[in-house]
Amino acid sequence: MTGTAYKLLGYTVWHAGKWYLGRRLPSARALALSGLAAAGALSAVAVIGRRAAA
Repeated sequence: MTGTAYKLLGYTVWHAGKWYLGRRLPSARALALSGLAAAGALSAVAVIGRRAAA
């Protein structure tokens, strides 16, 4: 194979991988919102636990 063929193969594999992962993974916005919600819930549990212990 020539260098051009390898370059074309790499380009194809890269874009196919991006397409596949884009369809399989949730959107970045949904992932960020769920992370913020989880952090908020953990913070609330920690605050409630400290107040109950005092």
